[in-house]
Amino acid sequence: MRITLKVLAISFLVIALMAIFSKNLVMVLFSIMGVIVLNTLLINVFVKRVEDRLLVQLVNYLEEVRHDYQELKLVDEAIYQGAQRSPHDMKLQAERIHEILTAKDPKKDLEAFYTVVPNRYLKMFAGVSFLVMEYGDRLVSKGSMFLNALSKLVREIRDDVLRRRRLSYKLSNLSLFALLPILLTFPIETWATTYFPIMNQFYSGNIGYILRIIIYSACIIFYLLVRKISEIEESRYMTTTSRRNWEKHVYEWPGVSWIIDRVVPSKRTRKHYEVTLLLKESNSPLTIEWFYIQRIVVSLTCFIGVIVLSFFLHWNTSHQIYTNLTTEASHLMGYMTDEEKLRGKELTDFDNALIRDLKGADTLTREAVLERVILMPDAPSESAALNNTVTRIIEKIEVLNNQYFRWWELLIAIGGACIGFFIPLWLTQFQRKMRIMEIQNEVDQFHVVISILSQFERMNVQSILEWMERYSIIFKPTLRKCIANFDSGPERALEELKDDAPFISFVRIVNRLQLALEKIPLIEAFDDLEMEQEFHREQKIDRMNRLISKKVVWGRICGWAPAYLLIFLYLLFPMIYVSIGQMDQTMQQIMNI
Repeated sequence: MRITLKVLAISFLVIALMAIFSKNLVMVLFSIMGVIVLNTLLINVFVKRVEDRLLVQLVNYLEEVRHDYQELKLVDEAIYQGAQRSPHDMKLQAERIHEILTAKDPKKDLEAFYTVVPNRYLKMFAGVSFLVMEYGDRLVSKGSMFLNALSKLVREIRDDVLRRRRLSYKLSNLSLFALLPILLTFPIETWATTYFPIMNQFYSGNIGYILRIIIYSACIIFYLLVRKISEIEESRYMTTTSRRNWEKHVYEWPGVSWIIDRVVPSKRTRKHYEVTLLLKESNSPLTIEWFYIQRIVVSLTCFIGVIVLSFFLHWNTSHQIYTNLTTEASHLMGYMTDEEKLRGKELTDFDNALIRDLKGADTLTREAVLERVILMPDAPSESAALNNTVTRIIEKIEVLNNQYFRWWELLIAIGGACIGFFIPLWLTQFQRKMRIMEIQNEVDQFHVVISILSQFERMNVQSILEWMERYSIIFKPTLRKCIANFDSGPERALEELKDDAPFISFVRIVNRLQLALEKIPLIEAFDDLEMEQEFHREQKIDRMNRLISKKVVWGRICGWAPAYLLIFLYLLFPMIYVSIGQMDQTMQQIMNI
């Protein structure tokens, strides 16, 4: 509740300040959009802070439980005593675990706890504590089985906390940097038009609007990519059931399913297999039908957006003809005195009056324009000025007459629709790439889970799979399917598991589980996990360092790319473009002397 109130207070404060100090309606609208994004960022920051604090408290709590267990030799009492010395957040979780272990039906309460537990380490701790309470502790090669499990769990939590801190430090504020160029376009435009007035024609022209849309689109795309890269919370890789699948509702509309079923590749084709595998590997909650609905909607949005943009640019060109100050001679970088501005306003009004009279004429000749100009009360008396006025009026009318939707603009809209059709596919492929970086980390954590559980004498393959499913994030859907099919045939279920998750390290775990079905005991199938524990740990640290380095490189590229685009497209390119135009006008004036 406090997080929500803080975020709402900051959001309303930003909107109020922009409404008070900004006189630009567009700026206020963009500020509202920025506040919406800021709201998401702040919630993520606050929630992440709570998650990190709970992990640190959990490490300290497990150390307290270790001390109390060595003294009392009772799991439930050690958990209770440790809870009394823990901070509030950890105390609530520990007392809940104690209530579960001392309940009449701990298995039922434990399953309910698994669905609401804040992180998987608490889930693992609660489960191991229940097993020790149920079957008792025993001595292994390194001492107490329960204390050995606590040591491994503490080591995993510390590694995770270190990884999260390093990623947060390296990737902090990159999401904000990716969106910041949207707001910086306004001060850059204000500065450029203040010191170089001619830049106002560029920014208010068609090229200026197109560049602005390119920058805004790039900011949004790179913002999404940075969010994908910096996702370190567990929930980001889970298949969320709370997500409102609008694609599902659209698919249920009359006639939509008939169209989508014919757009989606046939089930026995290679394309269908590739897209289905992509959705599985990216852990997407979408079915292939819903995914194609998403692609079609984005494609139609891009198509309509380009069409609307084309009509707007035509309107903007006409608007600039009617409103821009008309000058009889070029001015250096657009600098004009007050008298020149007043004269330009008079010429613009003069031209507009003529254009409105002549624009509807069936035929437009130079003689007809000349006759109409001469009839005007403010018509120039000199022949050279009169010819220049006629030429200027004809050029403006020709530009206005050419403002209609052309066939090549339709082709551009179709091209935009084609690009939009592939945007969800590219984002999903990027999500899969980021997710693959995390897969080995989860497999390493499976090794820790199995090394703990294999010490229990009554543990079997099905129980190991159930524990892996509880602890997993990336492999959760495939493990859940394997558990559902296990009673129908364990060997076949494990083979399907290898097909659904063809990751080499994970397949090796499944191969050992197949051996443990009938041929050898479970503890013998994974005996090397204990013997090569230090080697696996060094490998894990090396992989974690390389993972963080890759994410940092990708994050910095995506985070700073919009800023580079802003500087080049919205500052350097306009200046170069306007300077070349000024040089061309200057050369023409020199040649006419």
